[in-house]
Amino acid sequence: MKKSTLFILIAIFAFTYSCKKDSKIAEIINPTASMKCKINGSSWSALTRVTTKQGNTFLINGTVGSDILNITVLGIATGTYNLTTYMPVQTQFSANYTNNTNSTDSLYTAYEGTVTLTSVDTSSKKISGTYTFKAKNLLLITKSITEGTFTNLVYQ
Repeated sequence: MKKSTLFILIAIFAFTYSCKKDSKIAEIINPTASMKCKINGSSWSALTRVTTKQGNTFLINGTVGSDILNITVLGIATGTYNLTTYMPVQTQFSANYTNNTNSTDSLYTAYEGTVTLTSVDTSSKKISGTYTFKAKNLLLITKSITEGTFTNLVYQ
């Protein structure tokens, strides 16, 4: 009887510990988060997403395989942030995309577009929004990033 009681207590402890551990993992993985867009008309969706708040700036990074999409928003309030190279020049965000980190020709840097922060929840530290931009590489080849969305990204 003592052995079965001890076994039950160990099982309860192990179950409770694993649930707490799973809860922490769920906070990190955040299954409700997403980051996606179309790149030259082809659907793209980040497998991993990392968002950081540094002062009054959000750094948003999404990756899938060797594809990396970075967006830096120079503000932390809801609203639309613009990037233009036309007069008057506006740099309220920056972005870049690469599909091959081993080649400088594959780094595309945004030169015009918008990012809109639709929700900034400071209590749960989550942001959501939309983005669209045009980017070019060193060879002046252009990529169009359209229909971009990010949802429930947890920031640190």
